[in-house]
Amino acid sequence: MVIGIEEFMKTATSEQRQLLSNLSDLAEKEKNLAEKINKIYLGVNTGIYSDGKGITLCEDEDDANIISLKHKLELKEVRDDIVRLLKKAVSELDMKDVGIIQRQYKNYVMEE
Repeated sequence: MVIGIEEFMKTATSEQRQLLSNLSDLAEKEKNLAEKINKIYLGVNTGIYSDGKGITLCEDEDDANIISLKHKLELKEVRDDIVRLLKKAVSELDMKDVGIIQRQYKNYVMEE
């Protein structure tokens, strides 16, 4: 059975609500980091990348890999946090029937 988020929120505990809020915040961070990384790789087309604070040469994919490394590491941490929260939602907070949890669990959690 799949429960919609609106239906679930009617009976959710404060811990379940907090987990959903945290997942939402992490999803926003993930989106922003992915956009930053994509912007760096688009710089290869022009040969430069600007973050608004300065300009960096970005002539090929190797340059883009180096420039984006910090963002990629942060993105990995965000995704690891998402996985941790999804596992907690399913194993500890009885949220396995919530539609958004089911969909995202399949996207993020690799079965061991």
